[in-house]
Amino acid sequence: MCRRTIQPFIVVLLGLACALWLAAPATVQAATWHVSHAGDDDKGKGSEARPFRTLMRVFNTSNGVVRAGDTVLVHGGGPRYDECDVRLRVPVTLRSAPGPRAHIHCDLDQENTVTVQVDPGASGSRVSNLEISGGYFYGVMLQTYWEQGGPTDQAGASDVVLEDLLIHGTGRDGIKITPKSNRATIRRVEIHSTGQRDASNADGIDNVNGDGMVVEDSYIHDTATTGLYFKGGARDVLVQRNRIENTGDAGILVGFDTSVQFFDLDANPGYYEAIRGTVRNNVIRNTGYSGIGLYASKDAVVANNTIIDAGRKGHAAIFFGIVFQDWDDKAGRPPNTNATIRNNLVVQSGGNCVEIRHSPELGGLVGLEGAPGLDWNGYPTRGGGCRFVDHRPGTPMVGARGDFERWRARMGADAHSVLADFALDEQGRPLPGSPALGAGTPVDDLPDDIEGAPRGDPPTLGAYEGEAAAGASTMQSVPVQPVRGEQGGLVERSRGRAAEAGVLATAAYSRLQRSWHGWMPGIPLMTIVLLGGLLLVVVAALFALNLARKRNITGWLLAWMRQDWREPVPKGTTRHLLFCFVDHYEPAWGKPGLAKERARVARWRRDLPKLCEGHRDADGRPPVHSFFYPEEEYREEHIDRLVELCRLGLGEIEIHLHHDNDNEANLRATLSRFTELLASRHDALPRDPATGQPRWAFIHGNWALDNSHPTGRHCGVDNELIVLRETGCYADYTLPAAPDPCQTRTVNRIHYAKDDPCKPKSHDTGPRVRVGGREEGELMIVQGPLGFRWRSRKFGLIPRIENSDIRAVSPPSKDRIDAWVKTGIHVQGRPEWTFVKIHTHGAEDCDMDTLLGKAMDEAYAYLESKYNDGTQWKLHYVSAREMYNIAKAAEAGETGEPGQYRDYVIARPGYRERARAAA
Repeated sequence: MCRRTIQPFIVVLLGLACALWLAAPATVQAATWHVSHAGDDDKGKGSEARPFRTLMRVFNTSNGVVRAGDTVLVHGGGPRYDECDVRLRVPVTLRSAPGPRAHIHCDLDQENTVTVQVDPGASGSRVSNLEISGGYFYGVMLQTYWEQGGPTDQAGASDVVLEDLLIHGTGRDGIKITPKSNRATIRRVEIHSTGQRDASNADGIDNVNGDGMVVEDSYIHDTATTGLYFKGGARDVLVQRNRIENTGDAGILVGFDTSVQFFDLDANPGYYEAIRGTVRNNVIRNTGYSGIGLYASKDAVVANNTIIDAGRKGHAAIFFGIVFQDWDDKAGRPPNTNATIRNNLVVQSGGNCVEIRHSPELGGLVGLEGAPGLDWNGYPTRGGGCRFVDHRPGTPMVGARGDFERWRARMGADAHSVLADFALDEQGRPLPGSPALGAGTPVDDLPDDIEGAPRGDPPTLGAYEGEAAAGASTMQSVPVQPVRGEQGGLVERSRGRAAEAGVLATAAYSRLQRSWHGWMPGIPLMTIVLLGGLLLVVVAALFALNLARKRNITGWLLAWMRQDWREPVPKGTTRHLLFCFVDHYEPAWGKPGLAKERARVARWRRDLPKLCEGHRDADGRPPVHSFFYPEEEYREEHIDRLVELCRLGLGEIEIHLHHDNDNEANLRATLSRFTELLASRHDALPRDPATGQPRWAFIHGNWALDNSHPTGRHCGVDNELIVLRETGCYADYTLPAAPDPCQTRTVNRIHYAKDDPCKPKSHDTGPRVRVGGREEGELMIVQGPLGFRWRSRKFGLIPRIENSDIRAVSPPSKDRIDAWVKTGIHVQGRPEWTFVKIHTHGAEDCDMDTLLGKAMDEAYAYLESKYNDGTQWKLHYVSAREMYNIAKAAEAGETGEPGQYRDYVIARPGYRERARAAA
């Protein structure tokens, strides 16, 4: 009875169990796949005994091998794995098998490749203990699907760990982190020799808008550009316990310059480049530009770093930079804000310790808002110490020479910082008894040093807490002598943005193509793109041609494009820079009344000596200003004040003239009367020793020399060059006149002009002044540099004209100075004597702050630092008369020091105090 009752019950239970087992989801255990050069892709099983031969066999989606959670072990000890785009699409671990480290290499010439790429779908992956080299772009790349304004799920490869890697010999960057590839951890990684294909933008680690990145215990060295940076709005990044050495550009950058499409404006509406970034316990050594640079950062913490020999090419050990963000109208371009910079140790000889950047472009950009946030740092005294520079208008450092005490007193910064000779061992540890020991202040969340040793209270400055062993050898610091190239240092605008934008281009184009085919299936998208591009090119060309016509560029553009005024200088030859500043000096400009005229002249009399104080050229001479004074504005008292400056060796007086609808007889009488007046009453012009006639240089008003204006205005005398010569003129300094239509076809030359008395603009062309040549025609025409300002662009696209004019809106910036020198105007056959003539309208009130203040002071300082080292360059400040004399000496075949020929043909006037009374 009982047995019959139990058996059916058991059967029912067994049936239910079977049903539940069949319905339950299958549990798949994570697999381990082996790759070895001894394996076989066709016959292998991916096991340790029967491995695959290539990584592509494991990761290719068509093979369906690797799944989320799997581990791929790559066996080393043999040849490298020559494979590109090893692509992780699901979360996996990729690492070397136990034993020798495996090496994965991608040929640099295989276009548009990276060596190892981690897709967003592979978030959470780990890449460990591999040697990775090559890649057309990058060694390792964390890819993204994120676009500004896109769905929130379009993030990048996040929570990826890159550890114990050796990355080297990459086409561009070592590691590339794209937008919203968040929380990457990079530890115990060595990166070197980046930029093997493209060295223009080849960093160790390049992070664009990847939040929460941690870079620690790594060694980045010998990079083509920057060691590492995080920018584009990257938040909460931590960089700690790393060594960054021998970088082509900067060491570590907290922020940099990013195009607007890479910002997440929901999280960062202010366009900050880096938010709450922390850089601590790092050793940065031997950088091209800044050791640690901050660009549009917010709430950055820079603590206990050791910075050694930073800024070989420019910038400073600690640098506050500016961003342009592609000159986009929507961009914010904020200054650095609320930085905390503590316990850092700077060791170098010379150069800049701290620099705050400014640019007049885009309405004025500054590198810092508010206090610098620096204190409890250590700065060197070795080699004369280093400079503290603030370029911002209105800074308390105006007039200061960059010394530490003025920096501390005027800026309210570094109140507890130490100025000393900090000797270090070869690793960067302070030697026994160093002033760095115990000289810091506690910093939150910083309990240990670069080696994990606990911090003292108070802590030691720099990355190391403890001192070097007794008897340790001393690190030799190389003197820092910044040499800024044509780009003025680490470009304030990011290089390689086009390639950066290309990172997202493929995914974006695919989505666009699908949308297009759904709308117009009969017309290929690429056809529309090409036609649209062609139309844009045509429109742009027409716009450029119209603009060139309006700006009167077409008359001289072809001559400029030929660049045929240049001449090579033999290697090892000392070059001489002859710097001449001429001034269309018009106290009565705008008809302001006598009181205003007097005030203008008085300011020059008062401030020019202050400006020139402390500035000297290779001959020990101060800067000299050539005042071309207009005949129609003559006032005896104004000339007397200028003569006082001339007696101080700071100026010379020449002739300026505005006239209209004139004739030969009146012009001749006007010039003869005015030049005799200046020579006899003021002793302001020299006389010909044989004839007694005053000798002088000339600048024509309204640029219309020899009746050259197309309308016939502003002159009227077709034989003006003959009249000028016969009344005592020896050279003209009017040019360049661009964008005025009076500009000649001949540009960037010193040439002779022969007058055709029946035609205007006879100086349009003429033979060059050359070694072994002779005087031809009426006058020598001395031109200043003419070209284009590639860093100052209208609408952010079209370069402005460089016409060597100095105004408040076009100050004498370092890049302009370099461009003037590079133009290379010279007497043919003597290229090592470079003539730079710049001009201004010095009596206009809006420009005086520039001409007599900080901008010109910095220009002279830059000339004296870069172009007066005594070996490669010697600087000579010259007047217009002295420049003419030196040109004549070169023509006559004279050699040696050009400064000895200042009075070669035309003597200096006496500027006697009693000249007026004697007259």
